[in-house]
Amino acid sequence: MQARQEASGPWALTGDLESMLEVRSTDVLPAWLADRLTLRFPRARVRVLRVYPGKAARVKGLPSSECFSVLDPAAHEPPMPVGVDATLVEAIRTRGTLSVTAIPGGARLIIALECGGEVRYLVEASGEVSVAAGATLSELASLAAKYFQRLAEGETDPLTRLNNRRVFQEHVDTGLRRWIASGRAHYFAILDIDHFKRINDGFGHLYGDEILVLFANLMRKTFRAGDLLYRFGGEEFVVVYGVERGRGGEQALERFRSAVEAYEFPSVGRVTVSAGFTRIADVATPAATLIDRADRALYRAKTSGRNRVASWDALVAAGELDATATANKDVTLF
Repeated sequence: MQARQEASGPWALTGDLESMLEVRSTDVLPAWLADRLTLRFPRARVRVLRVYPGKAARVKGLPSSECFSVLDPAAHEPPMPVGVDATLVEAIRTRGTLSVTAIPGGARLIIALECGGEVRYLVEASGEVSVAAGATLSELASLAAKYFQRLAEGETDPLTRLNNRRVFQEHVDTGLRRWIASGRAHYFAILDIDHFKRINDGFGHLYGDEILVLFANLMRKTFRAGDLLYRFGGEEFVVVYGVERGRGGEQALERFRSAVEAYEFPSVGRVTVSAGFTRIADVATPAATLIDRADRALYRAKTSGRNRVASWDALVAAGELDATATANKDVTLF
């Protein structure tokens, strides 16, 4: 392809790297990379695409790139199936750090950011894009991809490979406004494996760890690809999930509770889960408040017989919980 001469001069790689190392989150790094591309190519269209594996991709081991969807968070539009765009399909299939293709009026470049063999973001610039400094651009893309992997490892629970507790606060801080404005209702839930101590005491911690891994896999299989899944520690998990307006938050949790109850865990057999949840209705709601409300609902589910789902909002409406009270135990985020 005919490369255009870059008017802004060579890439300031050293300055870019110094700036990149100030980024501390996988959610922020793609936006940082998009900003760098916008500075270099001010007339190009630059966007960040969040990659969501469909159920077939998550359950069957990523059989085909067409099983993915991409979402432009800035566009406030539903996810788009990747299969309609062959270039995106190839970027996900090969997990290539940088791909460049010629298009009318310039070029289209895509930087893939992946961790654990799964592409999580695509950063794209198209239109008046110069590849005159292609080697330097490739180097920056490669370093950004490696840094993304390092950040992702620090945000991931090593046993279950879910998000860990450390990044929960940041996700809530950055996500609440976007979630509420998305046109869907969003909920926060705490999931707790019933009688998990008995499993560890009766079968040993290796079997306990296997239960946690299989439980996390059931979460991935049952909840939507865009829902946020966390292991908070021990046998406690958290999910932030969305449903269509007009639908309550209980159905998704009941579906998961039934999936756990029906699953045959090796050597252990039947395992159940209790859940407490609350609606995320206000962007000003602190993370500690969401935890407190869901935890109080979870306590009610546990004391009512376990293997059930309880809603803080419903319990308050029924007069069974005081909306102004706080839980007896302290809420600790970290």
